Amino acid sequence: MVFKTVTLGALTLAASNAAAEVGGTPADAVCVRNTSPEQHVFVAEAPGGERAVAHLAPGERLCAQGETTDRTGVVSVFENFESFEGCSRLVPVGRTEDMKEYVDFDRCFWSSNSP
Repeated sequence: MVFKTVTLGALTLAASNAAAEVGGTPADAVCVRNTSPEQHVFVAEAPGGERAVAHLAPGERLCAQGETTDRTGVVSVFENFESFEGCSRLVPVGRTEDMKEYVDFDRCFWSSNSP
């Protein structure tokens, strides 16, 4: 039940961050974009700030805003909301990490670890 509440809040957050996409990634945000051909569940966690969770279709982006004092946040992807295993990646604050291909058990292809 708590998970659903977080999810609904994240969906609201995703909509409120849509304007930020036009000008790029905010300096205090951690963002993740789904560049795979499939829809997945994504998480963006900003240091000292928000944790956003949402289903993202191909091409969609999710951001969470936090503090700029810690320069690293975390992005994650799961096959669906019921999944226990997924992929996570430490990312610099102020940039968008692209998830290129989902592979079970933390073997996903990200823009920062693949050509």
